[in-house]
Amino acid sequence: MIFGFHELEGAMEVPGRIVGGNIYYEWLICVLMFIPIGFLVYGIVRHLKITGLAKGKMGKRYDQPWKRFKLLLSNVFLQKQLFRKPLVGFMHSLLFWGFLYLVVVTAWIAINDKLGFPPFDGNWYIIISMLADILGLFATIGVAVLGINRYIIRPRRLDDTRPADGLIILLIFTILITGFILEGQRIAIQMINEMAASGSLEALAYEKYASPIGYPIALLLNGLSITTLEGLHRFLWWFHMGLAFLFIGLLPFTKLWHIVASFMQYPLKNLEPSSLRMVDNIEEAESFGTENIEDFAWKDLLDLEACIRCGRCQEVCPAFNTGKALNPKITLIQSLRHHLEDKAPYLLAKKGAEMEQTHFKGDEVDGTAALERLLQKLQPDPNPMETALVYEVVPPEVSWACTNCRACVNVCPMFIEHIDKITEIRRNLVMWQGDMPLEAQNVFTNMERNYNPWGVGSSKRADWLQERKVRDLVHLLPEDGEGEFDYLFFGGCATAYDDRYKKVAETFLRLMDQAGVKIAYLGTEEYCCGDSARRLGNEYLFQTLAQMNIESFANYGVKKIVVMCPHGLNTLKNEYPQLGGNYEVIHYTQLLAQLVEEGKLEIVSEHKLRISYHDSCFLGRHNNIYEAPRKVLTAAGAQIIEIEKSRANTFCCGAGGGRMWLEEDVAEGNKRINQVRTEQLLEPQPECIATNCPFCMTMIDDGLKEAGVNETVKVMDVGEFLWKNIKKIEKTETPVNH
Repeated sequence: MIFGFHELEGAMEVPGRIVGGNIYYEWLICVLMFIPIGFLVYGIVRHLKITGLAKGKMGKRYDQPWKRFKLLLSNVFLQKQLFRKPLVGFMHSLLFWGFLYLVVVTAWIAINDKLGFPPFDGNWYIIISMLADILGLFATIGVAVLGINRYIIRPRRLDDTRPADGLIILLIFTILITGFILEGQRIAIQMINEMAASGSLEALAYEKYASPIGYPIALLLNGLSITTLEGLHRFLWWFHMGLAFLFIGLLPFTKLWHIVASFMQYPLKNLEPSSLRMVDNIEEAESFGTENIEDFAWKDLLDLEACIRCGRCQEVCPAFNTGKALNPKITLIQSLRHHLEDKAPYLLAKKGAEMEQTHFKGDEVDGTAALERLLQKLQPDPNPMETALVYEVVPPEVSWACTNCRACVNVCPMFIEHIDKITEIRRNLVMWQGDMPLEAQNVFTNMERNYNPWGVGSSKRADWLQERKVRDLVHLLPEDGEGEFDYLFFGGCATAYDDRYKKVAETFLRLMDQAGVKIAYLGTEEYCCGDSARRLGNEYLFQTLAQMNIESFANYGVKKIVVMCPHGLNTLKNEYPQLGGNYEVIHYTQLLAQLVEEGKLEIVSEHKLRISYHDSCFLGRHNNIYEAPRKVLTAAGAQIIEIEKSRANTFCCGAGGGRMWLEEDVAEGNKRINQVRTEQLLEPQPECIATNCPFCMTMIDDGLKEAGVNETVKVMDVGEFLWKNIKKIEKTETPVNH
């Protein structure tokens, strides 16, 4: 009977379990469960409403469904992203799989009890119940280790632990433990009844296998009287169910929300190449960037609510680790999240009033009256509607500290997109508030007048060819006219105006000459790629420079481009397509690796030189190019010493995100970002440090000077190292000694 009382007797003829046995009014659970479910639904709907407040535009998030489905499977069910930290990832997986299995089994048992299907007796019972005990034990171990990590080991990344975090861990742990005790109590009652009926426990032996954890607990409890056991069992059953319902009800209102959010975050990951969001119709835009929290795109607001405060982002952030105001977890994401939580009730009230009056009265109103009533009723201090996002919530010193290194995005287990949020704030500061560092203003002026951040006359952009005596190795399009070429060489501003990098560009052209690759160059018709302008927040200037380059490419029918600078590579390859500029773009180290593999550049050196290789952020994390530079160096005789902070875990040099042109404020007791990176590269005592980026070369060279070792350890570009170790074919003038 559905509403009847089921006694717990001895062993069952067919191995199984009496659902709700020994529990008076057990059927009430079917009614009471709608309370936590109601809270769950209400919370989910509220989260969706908050996300719906967003006004900003978002790129594609529904394309490539199969790839998005695989992301969901690999990250929700296989916990792939969490395994970047093996121990924590493994323990979280134990907790996830154990808890998930217990939830599924609980639902299975309940459905079987009411419908008789799916099966839950005989061998089915033994197998399903045994797995529940084993996986439940794993889950208990997992949550215990996570608790120890947070409260005893206490890594720095968990420095904002709150009381609620501990209560959630305790809640999950208690649910699991009480589940085992309940099982033990049930079996102990059955043992007493079976002994009274048959004088033996042989018929109940199946529980040894079905309940490998519960059975030993039952043996410990077997000395209690049947009356005591039944009373304890009834109390603990309701207590356990109450905790389970509390867990369900708290899901949308605590850190547990990430369980639900993950099912949205992973399939909605940005699958586009690393690029900043486009501002469409910029000439007609009425505002720029994010001035209010609701100006963000819906994925941004979803990100804020999905953050689990694991601190992995702050752990890898070069700005945070050198004492800057930027902490991607606390001073960015959590600050924005708290502001969203404070402001959301007022925004929702205003939106609700507008929808109600428009729907029922046909009048279009702004909801101001409803908003004022709510503000007057609650009297918040300060008023979240008047709190300045770009000054009070995220102060300028926070947003300007970011190097766009992408380390935070790379390690985030919830795929939160930090850089886009910082860029939107910078855009508002630069293009709307007119508030930016003086150095940024100077760089913008240089780009506007001379199309390069150095401010050197644009008419001198091709002078380095004569200076380095390589004019005859390149097809200079403005002077030589159209002609056949294999690649357009996009040298970038550093090649034209930085004396040190002119030597690197010279080496590259000589290598191309040796390999028989025909290279063209735009010279004075090449302009700054616009990377620094865009990442410093001047989207208008970026689009202007990009359109000028795209026009130059179109004039000469450019299809294939080889780029020296990783920042230029990322911009031309991943961001120019937003403006209609679609080309085959490769980094010069990729071309060198290809030519070495094809035997067009013959290596002659057998000397092994100990080298620390610096993975630049924009070649590595932004474009996933790690092997090509290593192949070139290794083929040319380098013994690469892989340091801890390498490949996807590389540490930024400090020049990305336009910070190449800004002064770095050194916090007391800290070092500059480039000094920290240089020390990391010097740790294995290399004979040389190799780079692939003009910004990185400058920053690390400065770091070597500051460390006082620039005379003994040199910085070399990948191409320079290759040039020193290839067989030279005497068909060009010998290059100037570097």
